[in-house]
Amino acid sequence: MRAQSDKLSQVISISKQKYSVRSLLEKVLPENGVFVSYNDDIIPMDKQIVFKSKNGYKVESILEKICRNENLSFEVKEDQILIKFYDRPDSEYKYVISGSIKDVESGELLIGAAIYIPQLKTGVSTNAYGFYSFTLTKGVYNLEISYIGYEAQSLFIDINKNLKRNVELTPKSIELTELHVDELNPLDIKAHSILSSTNRIDMNMAKQIPYLGEVDVFQSSLLLPGITNIGEGVSGINVRGGNSDQNLILMDEAMLYSSNHFFGLISIFNPDAVKDVEILKGDFPAKYGGRTSAVMHVRQKEGNERETQVSGGIGLLTSRLMVEGPMLNNKASYLLSGRSTFWDLILRNLKNPDFNDIRANFQDVNGKVKFNINSKNKIYLSGYWGADATKIGTDAYQTWGNRMVSFRWNSILRKKHFFNTTAYYSGYRYRYVENEEFRDFTGRISIDDFSLKLDVNSYLNPNNILEWGASSIYHKLLPGELISGELDTSGNEFKLEDETGIESSIYLSSENRIGSRITTLLGLRVSHFLNNAESDVYIYQPNVPKSVETITDTLKAGNKESKTSFWNILPRASLKLLLLENTSAKISYSSSVQYMHLLSNFSSPTSSDNWVMTGRNINPTEMYQGTLGVYRYFPSLEMNVSAELYYRRLDDVIDYKNGANLFLNPQVETELIFGDERAYGMELFVKKTFGRWTGWVGYTLSRVERKFDSQFEELTINEGNYFPSDFDRTHDFALTMVFNANEKWSFSSNFVFYTGRPYSFPDSKYEFDGILIPNYPSKNQDRLSNYHRLDLSATCKLGEYKRTGQKRGYESNLVFSVYNVYARKNAQAYFFSEDEDRTGKPVVNQLSVLAFPVPSITYNFIF
Repeated sequence: MRAQSDKLSQVISISKQKYSVRSLLEKVLPENGVFVSYNDDIIPMDKQIVFKSKNGYKVESILEKICRNENLSFEVKEDQILIKFYDRPDSEYKYVISGSIKDVESGELLIGAAIYIPQLKTGVSTNAYGFYSFTLTKGVYNLEISYIGYEAQSLFIDINKNLKRNVELTPKSIELTELHVDELNPLDIKAHSILSSTNRIDMNMAKQIPYLGEVDVFQSSLLLPGITNIGEGVSGINVRGGNSDQNLILMDEAMLYSSNHFFGLISIFNPDAVKDVEILKGDFPAKYGGRTSAVMHVRQKEGNERETQVSGGIGLLTSRLMVEGPMLNNKASYLLSGRSTFWDLILRNLKNPDFNDIRANFQDVNGKVKFNINSKNKIYLSGYWGADATKIGTDAYQTWGNRMVSFRWNSILRKKHFFNTTAYYSGYRYRYVENEEFRDFTGRISIDDFSLKLDVNSYLNPNNILEWGASSIYHKLLPGELISGELDTSGNEFKLEDETGIESSIYLSSENRIGSRITTLLGLRVSHFLNNAESDVYIYQPNVPKSVETITDTLKAGNKESKTSFWNILPRASLKLLLLENTSAKISYSSSVQYMHLLSNFSSPTSSDNWVMTGRNINPTEMYQGTLGVYRYFPSLEMNVSAELYYRRLDDVIDYKNGANLFLNPQVETELIFGDERAYGMELFVKKTFGRWTGWVGYTLSRVERKFDSQFEELTINEGNYFPSDFDRTHDFALTMVFNANEKWSFSSNFVFYTGRPYSFPDSKYEFDGILIPNYPSKNQDRLSNYHRLDLSATCKLGEYKRTGQKRGYESNLVFSVYNVYARKNAQAYFFSEDEDRTGKPVVNQLSVLAFPVPSITYNFIF
């Protein structure tokens, strides 16, 4: 036994990464005094053996590699090793089948396509890059492959070695004369994500519904349950009552800070370039962090791999153009798109002088290149640049926008480990310019992020998928700067010092299928934030409200004592139970932390709002959420139905003292107060995705309340009691319908109803210097009137064929839409003034935005 142990434990030097079995048995082992007896007829002599390192391998390890997945075993007899035939059961053979799922027409990878194995009653979904992997025992299997809006495929495989199977799916076509519905595919329930509170925006369906101007990701999301905003003409979205800064907005893995163009009416995402939109409402996978409300991940298309295409649209509000196609002999693909508005030119040339001083324009450019290095390695380079400019009357000229560059490397290791390495830069710039005497200055605010992260999917077997990775972001903020111009003689130049911080994390999650009915997802994220204290840090007197008068000391920038560090351990867990073949229930728990905060005196974020970092005087916001849901699929109608209950708690949310000064304030923490928030509710959702009639209906019943309680009056709101948040909305209902009348015409409609948002009304008035001033006794104890609106749209598909019967080389359509059809005057706000005819009598005035029908026409084309 000792001789056997010594022989098998001998270490053999390995100089190359790959050897044939013949080379190992006839050269490498004998040269090291190890002799093997075998029969050539049973040994796969040309089989290639891969070695990961050159540090040397034990003889036992080398022999295991030779015999693995073969009918072979080995043993030591005297001074020789014998390899012999061994009839193993099929269950001892493990092979990997992997590949990607694509659109047959464009070559675009399909995210979330389902691959199901009926014999095992299990399956997986493709990841964000269209990749899938199974580890299976030897045998014959049937793979059922499906994706919403595409024809399903069946693939029979006899697996006796590692296999690669790429599949291309064909888009479904609607036969209006005879509607055929497939039988239930078990993938629709068993292979979908285990995560609760997840929505995906189907861009093909989104292009059919009415919009204000053009197809828009944010306008689509507002029709889903639990997602709202303050009102028309404002920026950002609020998910389950969270502030807009609590949303993690990603484009191709890179984080963005500003998400809207054109007074908040249009998102920064060009619909032509968008491939997939995933919205996670609080139940985050372990890979996501840094925000406490939601994740919206927008992935751009990769460029058509088959042929060059030009598409775009011309509309009253925006116009856009996109070019995509293959390059480098089909080893790469590219996409380039741009958008702009002509409103600036229109306003300048109007005869009415009231409009001549108004400036309103935006532009953005998207670009992406994908390089197929080989079957296991791909490189992506994505970019975005956007800019807005506005000026109304004598107001300052304002410009702002995002810029982003993202580099990603996809690599597949041993067919079941998918690596995605991302490095990105993301920046935000805001500038405002005054050109009047004594007010000639330029102000600016900026954010710059530099990030590196690694995300790995390990498909260990059909019942166990690991996700793990790490990330780090270097944040650099310029909170504010004023630069005097030539006409300003005041010399009031001022700059707040830059702030820098490093936000890092590691994570691990494991999805496990237990039997045929239970699936669990256990995750852990460890988060760390370091504020480098690049600006002075103020020490305040304890146990009293922070103010300039209570500063007791100043820690100079760069001082070790001024740096602050935060650690957070964030568990996530989900459980899915398959109740019936097409019905499941889920329960989940999630926690997260946010270190970056948006400061704004307005309910809706504006371009001039500023971000601040967690530090010695500003706490991170922490979130804890639980969700319970039931989900059912009706195969005869191709309809999904879901009902969810949720409860979410946030600690250290930020509000402001009365009259808070947030502008260029080096002691901005003296204007902040910290409290708690709770949000709870029920969301109902019904969606039909295929057929002549499609659409969805969503309803949300919810409450969002805040509490700021302190022994000091200036740090207390509403006597320390819970009160409705600005984003509280009791009832929220949205109905979206699309009717495909025939091959030429389709019609759609949106109807929206929701409870008016909380508002503060005065209970009395007083006079100061001859001016009537309203007195507000408490915050958000009243509400605006209820909101409702109807939008209609019609799409006319222009002729595909010429009069001669020859098919045209392009496709096009005209979209006619009317926003707010019945001219509902929805209240955005109320303000108070004195009656011109009756001195001392106040008048309540209602502010309504778009209180009239807004028609739009857009011409779309692709060739």
